[in-house]
Amino acid sequence: MSEPQGARDRIEFGYWSDPLCIWALVAQEKLDRLLADLGQHLVVDYHVVPVFGSVPWRFSKGPWAKEGIEGRVAATRRIAEQGGRTDITGECWRRAAPASSWASAMAIKAVFAMEARHQAPSESGARYQRALRDEFFVAEANVARRDVQLRVAEVQGLARAPIEEQLDDGTALAAVWEDHLEKERLKIQGSPTYVFDGGRAMLYGNFEYGMLRSTVDQLVRGIQPGSSAC
Repeated sequence: MSEPQGARDRIEFGYWSDPLCIWALVAQEKLDRLLADLGQHLVVDYHVVPVFGSVPWRFSKGPWAKEGIEGRVAATRRIAEQGGRTDITGECWRRAAPASSWASAMAIKAVFAMEARHQAPSESGARYQRALRDEFFVAEANVARRDVQLRVAEVQGLARAPIEEQLDDGTALAAVWEDHLEKERLKIQGSPTYVFDGGRAMLYGNFEYGMLRSTVDQLVRGIQPGSSAC
């Protein structure tokens, strides 16, 4: 059976990030630039990789235990400044730290589901995810709280009821769990991570835009007439 016309004219890749990840916030510029440069050839499959399953554990026994709140505040401010974000103080960890990123991840998955069901405009999930991350790091609000999640949704022009329904009946939690299972299968290390070609190529963490662009350029060449995708 021949492929439908246009079936191979776009590359789909996975983009995985945690709602509470400062690296994902400062790296957003790379994704925006990539889509501006090559968006006509690309489809982004967004996933949540909930790294911060238990924030209290990270501070008490995990990787943040040694430096504590002060260390996390300072590290967040430093990373933000390095990424050109002078509007972030890091005080969000002292003033509004969620107990888990899974709570905000559920709201994000709910909005992506709304988009898939045509209950929300295209790109609503990506915009909401970005807005919720800014709400934590910039506005210093606890994005695990449902009232915060719904307020941000309303600012984005999204209906509250479909989000609340998915939060109440467990659908959103199930979607986060499915992302978690896929993350384990692909052996994704953290946030943010780009996954290409079914996991055959990945880019994780802080890297130059040129590396991302060259990786995608190679894949895009494979869909051009007369090229090989091998």
